[in-house]
Amino acid sequence: MFAREIMASDAVAVTPDTSLADVASLMVEHRVDGVPVTDDAGHLLGLITATDFLRLLLPNRVRFLGVDLYLAPRRLHQALLKQIAGVRAADVMTRAVHTVEPDAPLEKVIGLMGEHSVRHLPVVEDGRLVGVIHRMDVVRLFSRWMTEEETSP
Repeated sequence: MFAREIMASDAVAVTPDTSLADVASLMVEHRVDGVPVTDDAGHLLGLITATDFLRLLLPNRVRFLGVDLYLAPRRLHQALLKQIAGVRAADVMTRAVHTVEPDAPLEKVIGLMGEHSVRHLPVVEDGRLVGVIHRMDVVRLFSRWMTEEETSP
């Protein structure tokens, strides 16, 4: 089995100039916790994940006398809106992203995801994004195999 057989070829992607508000909306709408960032020709430039959004919240924590203090939710919300106004996908995306080609064997896919704690594995061909494999795609495949095993004579 190969990467192309389990990848989502209709994966949503954003451009470097996409606002973080739009990135968040797309992630919620498509129920994904990460999206690739591509240029106009479809070349993979990076990846934005829910973890990148969590990192934006870190400055709203203050350490005082050995105790972590957090802004109240209302202030946190106001601070976050001020902080991300004008921030683009290119400003927060991870640029060093593990990738595979469509003909990569499943063993390589699973190996990369496991060894490097990768949740989203872009599939690229000639530098262009052709799909994405999420961890749940591997779990779904495993579930299908187990169901087939149980129903086979």
